[in-house]
Amino acid sequence: MATMTVAEAKNRFSDVLRRAEYGGERVIVERHGKPVAAIVSTDDLRRLEAAEDAADRRDAQHALTEAIRDGTVSLETVLRKYGLDYLLGESPVRTARPRRAARSRVSAKRPRKNSANRRRQ
Repeated sequence: MATMTVAEAKNRFSDVLRRAEYGGERVIVERHGKPVAAIVSTDDLRRLEAAEDAADRRDAQHALTEAIRDGTVSLETVLRKYGLDYLLGESPVRTARPRRAARSRVSAKRPRKNSANRRRQ
C-alpha cells in the first residue's frame, strides 16, 4: 500500500487515480504525518461496503435473537431509569416565572436634519 502526502497526491492526482482504478492499488494520503484519507478502486469500496452490510445483518440477527430469548424493555422504562424522561415529549407542568419589568428607554431627541434646518445653521 502506497503512502503520500496531500501535496504529492494533489500534484499527481491523475496518476494516483489510475493506479487505484487499473492497478487496484490502495493509496493512503497523509497530512502532517497522519493518515487522513485513502484512495481505493470502486471495486474495493464495493467489497468493503458488502462486508459492512454483512456485519450489520449479523448484528441485527443477534439482537433479534437476544430480544426473543431475554425479552425487551420499553423505551419509556429505559429513559426513566437513566433520568432522560424529558425526551419522552411529555411537557412537565412548569410554574410561571414572573416577567421582567420592561426597561424604559430614554433618548435625547435631536432635531431632524432637513433642508430647512441646514439653512438655519
